[in-house]
Amino acid sequence: MNRDEVIARIVESIRRSGKYSNVYEGTIIRIARMMAERFGKEKEIEKNAKKKLHQMYGAYFGDGVKGLGEKGWSDERIQFILTSHVSTAERMGFYSEFYDRIFAELGPPEKRFRIYDAACGYNPFSAGIFKERIELYRCSDIDVVLNEALNGFFAASGLDNFQSENRDLLSEPFDAGQFDAVFLFKTLSCIERQEKGSAKKILDQALKAAFVVVSFPLKSIGGREKGMEENYTGFVEAITMNRVIRKVTLNFPNEIVFILGKE
Repeated sequence: MNRDEVIARIVESIRRSGKYSNVYEGTIIRIARMMAERFGKEKEIEKNAKKKLHQMYGAYFGDGVKGLGEKGWSDERIQFILTSHVSTAERMGFYSEFYDRIFAELGPPEKRFRIYDAACGYNPFSAGIFKERIELYRCSDIDVVLNEALNGFFAASGLDNFQSENRDLLSEPFDAGQFDAVFLFKTLSCIERQEKGSAKKILDQALKAAFVVVSFPLKSIGGREKGMEENYTGFVEAITMNRVIRKVTLNFPNEIVFILGKE
Protein backbone atom coordinates (compact mmCIF):
# COMPACT_ATOMS: atom_id res chain seq x y z
CA MET A 1 0.00 0.00 0.00
CA ASN A 2 1.48 3.31 -1.11
CA ARG A 3 0.92 5.57 1.88
CA ASP A 4 0.97 8.85 -0.07
CA GLU A 5 -1.57 7.54 -2.59
CA VAL A 6 -3.85 6.37 0.23
CA ILE A 7 -3.68 9.73 1.97
CA ALA A 8 -4.36 11.54 -1.31
CA ARG A 9 -7.48 9.40 -1.90
CA ILE A 10 -8.70 9.98 1.64
CA VAL A 11 -8.14 13.73 1.45
CA GLU A 12 -10.04 13.94 -1.83
CA SER A 13 -12.89 11.84 -0.44
CA ILE A 14 -13.21 14.03 2.65
CA ARG A 15 -13.06 17.23 0.58
CA ARG A 16 -15.91 15.95 -1.60
CA SER A 17 -18.05 15.17 1.43
CA GLY A 18 -20.58 17.87 2.20
CA LYS A 19 -19.82 17.92 5.92
CA TYR A 20 -16.12 18.78 5.67
CA SER A 21 -15.89 20.43 2.26
CA ASN A 22 -15.24 23.80 3.96
CA VAL A 23 -12.19 22.56 5.85
CA TYR A 24 -8.79 23.82 4.70
CA GLU A 25 -6.90 21.15 2.74
CA GLY A 26 -3.76 21.52 4.86
CA THR A 27 -5.71 20.49 7.95
CA ILE A 28 -7.29 17.48 6.25
CA ILE A 29 -3.85 16.33 5.07
CA ARG A 30 -2.41 16.63 8.60
CA ILE A 31 -5.27 14.67 10.15
CA ALA A 32 -5.15 11.99 7.46
CA ARG A 33 -1.41 11.55 8.02
CA MET A 34 -1.94 11.35 11.76
CA MET A 35 -4.53 8.59 11.38
CA ALA A 36 -2.36 6.72 8.86
CA GLU A 37 0.23 6.40 11.63
CA ARG A 38 -2.37 4.78 13.90
CA PHE A 39 -4.43 2.59 11.57
CA GLY A 40 -3.51 0.22 8.78
CA LYS A 41 -6.60 -0.04 6.61
CA GLU A 42 -7.72 2.77 4.33
CA LYS A 43 -11.33 2.67 5.55
CA GLU A 44 -10.19 2.89 9.17
CA ILE A 45 -7.91 5.83 8.39
CA GLU A 46 -10.72 7.74 6.66
CA LYS A 47 -13.30 6.89 9.34
CA ASN A 48 -11.07 8.10 12.15
CA ALA A 49 -9.93 11.16 10.22
CA LYS A 50 -13.58 12.19 9.86
CA LYS A 51 -14.15 11.53 13.55
CA LYS A 52 -11.24 13.79 14.45
CA LEU A 53 -12.45 16.50 12.06
CA HIS A 54 -15.85 16.41 13.73
CA GLN A 55 -14.23 16.91 17.15
CA MET A 56 -12.25 19.94 15.98
CA TYR A 57 -14.60 21.45 13.39
CA GLY A 58 -18.00 19.83 12.99
CA ALA A 59 -18.95 20.31 16.64
CA TYR A 60 -18.34 24.08 16.43
CA PHE A 61 -19.32 25.20 12.91
CA GLY A 62 -22.72 24.58 11.37
CA ASP A 63 -24.08 25.08 7.86
CA GLY A 64 -24.64 28.79 8.61
CA VAL A 65 -21.06 29.63 7.65
CA LYS A 66 -21.90 28.94 3.98
CA GLY A 67 -24.19 31.97 3.70
CA LEU A 68 -22.22 34.48 5.74
CA GLY A 69 -21.63 37.01 2.99
CA GLU A 70 -24.91 36.70 1.12
CA LYS A 71 -26.86 39.43 2.92
CA GLY A 72 -24.31 42.21 3.10
CA TRP A 73 -22.45 43.67 6.06
CA SER A 74 -24.86 46.05 7.78
CA ASP A 75 -24.51 46.61 11.53
CA GLU A 76 -27.60 44.48 12.06
CA ARG A 77 -26.12 41.69 9.95
CA ILE A 78 -22.84 41.76 11.89
CA GLN A 79 -24.76 41.57 15.18
CA PHE A 80 -26.63 38.55 13.84
CA ILE A 81 -23.39 36.84 12.75
CA LEU A 82 -21.72 37.41 16.11
CA THR A 83 -24.70 35.98 17.97
CA SER A 84 -24.97 32.98 15.64
CA HIS A 85 -21.84 31.26 16.97
CA VAL A 86 -21.55 30.29 20.61
CA SER A 87 -17.95 31.50 21.03
CA THR A 88 -18.74 35.09 20.05
CA ALA A 89 -22.34 35.09 21.28
CA GLU A 90 -21.05 34.59 24.82
CA ARG A 91 -19.24 37.95 24.61
CA MET A 92 -22.12 40.05 23.31
CA GLY A 93 -22.88 41.57 26.70
CA PHE A 94 -19.31 42.76 27.28
CA TYR A 95 -17.48 42.87 23.92
CA SER A 96 -16.41 46.52 24.26
CA GLU A 97 -15.17 45.99 27.82
CA PHE A 98 -13.40 42.83 26.66
CA TYR A 99 -11.24 44.72 24.16
CA ASP A 100 -10.85 47.83 26.33
CA ARG A 101 -9.33 45.82 29.15
CA ILE A 102 -7.09 43.75 26.89
CA PHE A 103 -5.66 46.72 24.97
CA ALA A 104 -5.18 48.64 28.22
CA GLU A 105 -2.77 45.90 29.29
CA LEU A 106 -0.96 45.84 25.95
CA GLY A 107 -0.02 49.51 25.88
CA PRO A 108 -1.05 53.18 26.18
CA PRO A 109 -4.25 54.48 24.49
CA GLU A 110 -2.37 56.20 21.66
CA LYS A 111 -0.51 53.03 20.61
CA ARG A 112 -1.66 51.08 17.54
CA PHE A 113 -0.94 47.38 17.49
CA ARG A 114 0.05 44.64 15.07
CA ILE A 115 -2.21 41.70 15.93
CA TYR A 116 -2.34 38.07 14.80
CA ASP A 117 -5.67 36.41 15.68
CA ALA A 118 -5.02 32.66 15.43
CA ALA A 119 -7.87 30.16 14.97
CA CYS A 120 -10.04 33.25 14.90
CA GLY A 121 -13.51 31.85 14.23
CA TYR A 122 -16.12 34.62 13.97
CA ASN A 123 -14.23 37.01 16.25
CA PRO A 124 -12.91 39.30 13.44
CA PHE A 125 -16.49 40.31 12.66
CA SER A 126 -16.22 42.37 15.86
CA ALA A 127 -13.54 44.55 14.22
CA GLY A 128 -15.74 47.65 14.45
CA ILE A 129 -15.19 47.65 18.20
CA PHE A 130 -11.38 47.60 18.18
CA LYS A 131 -10.30 48.83 14.72
CA GLU A 132 -9.02 52.16 16.11
CA ARG A 133 -6.35 50.28 18.10
CA ILE A 134 -5.00 48.46 15.05
CA GLU A 135 -1.98 49.18 12.87
CA LEU A 136 -2.09 45.74 11.22
CA TYR A 137 -4.45 42.82 11.80
CA ARG A 138 -4.04 39.31 10.43
CA CYS A 139 -6.27 36.37 11.31
CA SER A 140 -6.44 32.71 10.36
CA ASP A 141 -8.80 29.78 10.57
CA ILE A 142 -9.28 26.39 8.91
CA ASP A 143 -12.67 27.22 7.34
CA VAL A 144 -12.28 28.17 3.67
CA VAL A 145 -15.71 29.79 3.35
CA LEU A 146 -15.24 31.77 6.57
CA ASN A 147 -11.88 33.04 5.27
CA GLU A 148 -13.52 34.31 2.07
CA ALA A 149 -16.34 35.93 4.04
CA LEU A 150 -13.94 37.71 6.39
CA ASN A 151 -11.91 39.18 3.55
CA GLY A 152 -15.16 40.29 1.91
CA PHE A 153 -16.23 41.93 5.16
CA PHE A 154 -12.87 43.69 5.59
CA ALA A 155 -12.97 45.02 2.03
CA ALA A 156 -16.57 46.21 2.28
CA SER A 157 -15.80 47.91 5.60
CA GLY A 158 -12.74 49.76 4.30
CA LEU A 159 -10.43 47.85 6.64
CA ASP A 160 -7.41 47.84 4.35
CA ASN A 161 -5.06 46.88 7.17
CA PHE A 162 -7.09 43.73 7.99
CA GLN A 163 -6.62 40.39 6.20
CA SER A 164 -7.65 36.78 6.76
CA GLU A 165 -5.89 33.59 5.65
CA ASN A 166 -6.36 29.84 5.90
CA ARG A 167 -3.70 28.20 8.04
CA ASP A 168 -3.29 24.94 9.92
CA LEU A 169 -1.42 26.07 13.02
CA LEU A 170 0.08 22.67 13.77
CA SER A 171 1.60 22.08 10.33
CA GLU A 172 2.13 25.67 9.09
CA PRO A 173 3.86 27.84 11.71
CA PHE A 174 3.19 31.58 11.60
CA ASP A 175 5.77 34.32 12.13
CA ALA A 176 4.61 35.73 15.45
CA GLY A 177 7.75 37.84 15.78
CA GLN A 178 6.40 40.49 13.42
CA PHE A 179 3.36 41.13 15.67
CA ASP A 180 2.91 42.97 18.97
CA ALA A 181 0.40 40.42 20.21
CA VAL A 182 -1.09 37.07 19.26
CA PHE A 183 -4.71 36.36 20.17
CA LEU A 184 -5.51 32.74 21.06
CA PHE A 185 -9.13 33.08 22.11
CA LYS A 186 -10.74 29.81 23.27
CA THR A 187 -8.19 27.94 21.19
CA LEU A 188 -5.48 26.17 23.19
CA SER A 189 -7.71 23.69 24.99
CA CYS A 190 -9.33 22.70 21.66
CA ILE A 191 -5.92 22.24 20.04
CA GLU A 192 -4.66 20.18 22.97
CA ARG A 193 -7.60 17.79 22.52
CA GLN A 194 -6.53 17.23 18.91
CA GLU A 195 -3.01 16.19 19.81
CA LYS A 196 -1.34 15.98 23.21
CA GLY A 197 1.38 18.60 23.58
CA SER A 198 0.08 20.74 20.72
CA ALA A 199 -1.00 23.65 22.95
CA LYS A 200 2.58 24.13 24.13
CA LYS A 201 3.78 23.92 20.52
CA ILE A 202 1.41 26.70 19.45
CA LEU A 203 2.25 28.81 22.49
CA ASP A 204 5.96 28.47 21.73
CA GLN A 205 5.27 29.96 18.29
CA ALA A 206 3.09 32.73 19.69
CA LEU A 207 5.59 33.78 22.38
CA LYS A 208 7.83 35.22 19.67
CA ALA A 209 5.44 38.19 19.87
CA ALA A 210 5.73 40.63 22.78
CA PHE A 211 2.38 39.47 24.19
CA VAL A 212 0.09 36.47 23.87
CA VAL A 213 -3.56 36.86 24.86
CA VAL A 214 -5.06 33.48 25.74
CA SER A 215 -8.66 32.90 26.76
CA PHE A 216 -10.84 30.00 27.86
CA PRO A 217 -14.61 29.62 28.24
CA LEU A 218 -15.88 29.21 31.78
CA LYS A 219 -18.72 27.01 30.57
CA SER A 220 -18.49 23.96 28.36
CA ILE A 221 -20.74 23.51 25.33
CA GLY A 222 -22.90 21.35 27.60
CA GLY A 223 -23.15 24.13 30.18
CA ARG A 224 -20.79 22.72 32.81
CA GLU A 225 -18.74 25.35 34.64
CA LYS A 226 -17.66 23.91 37.99
CA GLY A 227 -13.88 24.03 38.40
CA MET A 228 -13.13 25.28 34.90
CA GLU A 229 -11.34 28.46 36.02
CA GLU A 230 -9.04 26.49 38.30
CA ASN A 231 -8.41 23.88 35.61
CA TYR A 232 -7.48 26.44 32.97
CA THR A 233 -5.29 28.42 35.36
CA GLY A 234 -3.38 25.22 36.07
CA PHE A 235 -3.24 24.41 32.37
CA VAL A 236 -1.65 27.78 31.54
CA GLU A 237 0.85 27.43 34.37
CA ALA A 238 1.83 23.98 33.10
CA ILE A 239 2.40 24.96 29.46
CA THR A 240 4.20 28.24 30.20
CA MET A 241 6.54 26.69 32.78
CA ASN A 242 7.92 30.04 33.95
CA ARG A 243 8.78 31.09 30.38
CA VAL A 244 6.87 34.37 30.67
CA ILE A 245 7.88 37.36 32.75
CA ARG A 246 4.46 38.96 33.03
CA LYS A 247 1.04 37.39 33.40
CA VAL A 248 -2.22 39.29 33.90
CA THR A 249 -5.55 37.58 34.48
CA LEU A 250 -8.80 39.23 33.37
CA ASN A 251 -12.12 37.79 34.47
CA PHE A 252 -15.34 38.20 32.48
CA PRO A 253 -18.79 36.73 33.11
CA ASN A 254 -18.16 33.54 31.14
CA GLU A 255 -14.55 33.78 29.95
CA ILE A 256 -11.12 34.03 31.56
CA VAL A 257 -8.26 35.82 29.79
CA PHE A 258 -4.54 35.46 30.44
CA ILE A 259 -2.18 38.08 29.01
CA LEU A 260 1.29 36.60 28.81
CA GLY A 261 4.28 38.84 28.19
CA LYS A 262 8.04 38.69 27.91
CA GLU A 263 8.45 42.26 29.16
